[in-house]
Parts: sequence; structure tokens; C-alpha cells
Amino acid sequence: MSLALDWLRTKRGEDPMIYIDDVFRYAMARLRNREDAEDIACEVVQSLPNPCNRRELRIYMLGVARRKIADQRRRDPEPPNRLDVDPSHRFDSQSDHAAMVESVLGRLSEDHREVLNLKYIVGLSCAEIGSLLGRKSVAIDSLLQRARAAFGAEWTRVTTEEVEW
Repeated sequence: MSLALDWLRTKRGEDPMIYIDDVFRYAMARLRNREDAEDIACEVVQSLPNPCNRRELRIYMLGVARRKIADQRRRDPEPPNRLDVDPSHRFDSQSDHAAMVESVLGRLSEDHREVLNLKYIVGLSCAEIGSLLGRKSVAIDSLLQRARAAFGAEWTRVTTEEVEW
């Protein structure tokens, strides 16, 4: 039985379901496919040990998701291209902006994409990102600074607009 079901029955420990949205957002940012991201989020909750006495359950769950995503990418190395848009979808400035952000992120290195996703999509602190990636907080600060600079340079190249952090 998974930890989530055990928690609902006994109310012991931290509720893992409060972090499922973070896991989903992280998986969605990495996989770019809603169904696969939902599957990863569900698999993470189902794979939690019972009982799970983790001090940082959120970080642990994101680490499990990270490994599951890596396993899935090994099985299916080419993610679907979300820029192949169904013509029935409506276009507006917000969706156009999101597509441009996705395009610019796609041109960055894997480390830069991951640290930007963890910081701005999931909302982790540098210390939490460091814990998840097995790096020191100062190393994450440096990596994040380089990732922002790379994103800004690529964004300016694509749009001729400056990025304000």
C-alpha cells in the first residue's frame, strides 16, 4: 500500500498529496506531455515507501520524479514536440509568449533548463534545488545565474527584447 493511502487511513506523517502539484509541474516542464506528467506524478506517490519517514518529503518526491523521468527518456528519447499545434486551438499573445519561452528553454543545456524549471516552475529555493541535485547551494546559485544569463541572451536573440529578472 502506498504512503498516500496509508496517510488517509491513519493520518500519520506528512500528507504526500500536498506535493503532487509540484511533482506534476516539474514533470510537465521536463516531459512536455500532460498525460506522461500525470503518470509520473501518480507513480511517484504510489512508489513511496510505507511508512515514509523522510525529513524533506517534497524534495524526496521530486527526486523520485527526476529518476522516473530519466528512465522514461531512456525508453523514449524523443519527446513530443508541443509546437506542433492543433489548428483548432486558439492563438493569443499569452500562448504565443509561452511557445516562445518553451522554444528558448529548448535551446538551453539540460542543466540550465532543469535549474530554471525547479526555481521558477516548481518554486524551490536554491538550498532545496541543491539537495535534490546533490550540489551545494552556492553551486546552484552560480548555475542559476549562468542559466538566467543564457536564457536572457537566447531570448534577446529570438525576440530582440531584454529579459528583466
